[in-house]
Amino acid sequence: MPVTLTRQRGPKRVWYAGGSVRVGRETRTVAEFSTGTASRVAAAEIAARADAEARAAVTDSGAGRSRSLTIAEALICYVQRPGGIGSYDAARIAEFNDRAGARPLSEAQAAWSDWLALRGRALRPSTVARMRATIQAGLTHGAEALQVPAPRLPGVRGAQGAERAIHLPADQRRRLLASYNPHAMCPVLLLAYQGMRTQEVLQLDWSRVDLMRRTIHVPADQAKASRARTIPMHPRVDALLYGMWQSGQKGPIFLSMRGVPYADTRGRDGGRQGGNPLARAHETACRRAGVSGFRLHDWRHDWAARFLMAGGDLRTLMEVGGWSSLRMVQRYTWVTPDHAAEAVRRVA
Repeated sequence: MPVTLTRQRGPKRVWYAGGSVRVGRETRTVAEFSTGTASRVAAAEIAARADAEARAAVTDSGAGRSRSLTIAEALICYVQRPGGIGSYDAARIAEFNDRAGARPLSEAQAAWSDWLALRGRALRPSTVARMRATIQAGLTHGAEALQVPAPRLPGVRGAQGAERAIHLPADQRRRLLASYNPHAMCPVLLLAYQGMRTQEVLQLDWSRVDLMRRTIHVPADQAKASRARTIPMHPRVDALLYGMWQSGQKGPIFLSMRGVPYADTRGRDGGRQGGNPLARAHETACRRAGVSGFRLHDWRHDWAARFLMAGGDLRTLMEVGGWSSLRMVQRYTWVTPDHAAEAVRRVA
């Protein structure tokens, strides 16, 4: 109920007033107070002013301002923070902002639910979880910058959480690599022996390959963490690229089945995020090889595990693989039983 007159008290029959003010979902209680007058008309005016002041206090508070600020304003604060954000996160932010940016920040949960209904139900739970993590980070950072309460998005059912650390036995690895069609085999070889991400491989240009030094350069605008890196070439990759280079091909190294460059499905330059162009070929290869539960991106995990078991260290793995922190590569410190047995035998 609004702030209204409640009763008269004392010998002078002074009016008292009190009540509560509700704006949106926020309620503010005004404790009963004396208006200082016995005049009902004058007391009603005082109560009305108290009601207006309470409503203004709610509106001017963080919760109140979150109804006047938009989701876009919060996300812009995140995108423009010092150091910026990664290109993959920028793509996710842009997609969500296109659909929900004009809505009040206080409606972030409802906006997320609408996104899930329109777009999220077609994606894997783990993909939705990564999208949620990015949007939640943006909303939290923006809300703190704008000094309003940060909305909390609900969790994702069925999400697998952190990426898995997968390592294939040597015989399965050989069998799977041999099961790809010739067109997919070439880019997959870079996934398996360079630890590169799919789009880093598919967007690779000959200008980024140095056959003399045997290195591959991944520029910052193509790297997930927006950190450029130069990768030494594995001998199998060196042989593959040298053979392709001798054919006289220029520009993009890998072309689709139609002979055109692969589309960048990371949502850059206003484009929409899409599926992995090699996903169908990978699924077919897994069926042929009898390998289950191994995703295309798991080649990166398999490579990282083999890198460490071959004697590499975490710092080098982080730099060569393009991870942004040591914490992200510590998941690969486990070893297989055979590797552990060999390490024990080598102890002097």
